[in-house]
Amino acid sequence: MKPIQRIQLILLFFPIFTWAQTPDKQKLKEYIIPDKGDTIRFYIHTSDTLPKEKVFLYLQGSGDLPIVNGDDTEPCCFNNYPKKLMAEFPKDYAFVYIQKVGLPYYTKTLNNYTPSPAFILRNNVLDRAEAANKVINFIKKRIYPNAKAIAVLGHSEGSDVVAKLATLNKNITHICFSAGNATSQIFNDILFIRRQMQESKLSASQAQDKIDELMRGYKQVYQNPDSVKDYFNGDTYKWNTAINEPPIENLLKLKIPVFVTIGSHDDKVPVEASDLITAEFIRHRKTNLKSKVYLNCNHNFEEIKEDGTKISHWKEMFFDFLNLVDEDFK
Repeated sequence: MKPIQRIQLILLFFPIFTWAQTPDKQKLKEYIIPDKGDTIRFYIHTSDTLPKEKVFLYLQGSGDLPIVNGDDTEPCCFNNYPKKLMAEFPKDYAFVYIQKVGLPYYTKTLNNYTPSPAFILRNNVLDRAEAANKVINFIKKRIYPNAKAIAVLGHSEGSDVVAKLATLNKNITHICFSAGNATSQIFNDILFIRRQMQESKLSASQAQDKIDELMRGYKQVYQNPDSVKDYFNGDTYKWNTAINEPPIENLLKLKIPVFVTIGSHDDKVPVEASDLITAEFIRHRKTNLKSKVYLNCNHNFEEIKEDGTKISHWKEMFFDFLNLVDEDFK
């Protein structure tokens, strides 16, 4: 190869090495587990080499985006990946993040971006719980065998995942069920329609028509519950079937500490559906539940003041959970 050709090749590939986002740039170590003809990819924040006594796993909500998009020439976008929070975590914790199967770590631009067929096939609560179960077993066996605590926080759709996951994995010591619905998604949707009726945003007739239409849609879903080709409300039938397994049924099976968190003005989950968890734990005389309602906060624990000022309680919610975990190890 002539020198000029060599220089041209270097210039051609230099931007890739300079601009492309990689896990090490975010102080992440990537691990890969072969699974069902595909791969589970998870990441551990590695800001230091201190031994870790505790493992923290965060299960994000719904979404089909890469962890990172953008490049070094522009502000980088972190999708569902809590970069800042990872850096602020106590040093005795290993912070673990699982990317959903079939989604990439990095895409420079979201223009023309579409999730892979593997993601569509495996994007549901039950599959996510099974994948997280394998990750925890891998971590406990090969990375942190002496970890005293394995705490898992699931937010939004991740709350459904963590409720199921905790019934599968006995290594888990604490869970946080965050901004989640105790009941099925069907009932979640019905509650919001009834609220609109009570607030006079819908007439009784309009509300009933919406509910009847909703029921017809769900009946269709359950005629072919494993379909990943048919969609209802923007998601596959399989996703809809999995999200309708009531988390309360899984939560009541648990003996480990459970922390339930939700905003009083959650715009995605009726807060009453979260209150049901507390009521059911009392009814079943279970004492392993603690809960906190973050007043005037929305689904992402953001409080909006009367003057429009926004105050985030996102970090506070995570650290409230950590404080409960740490109390058990004093």
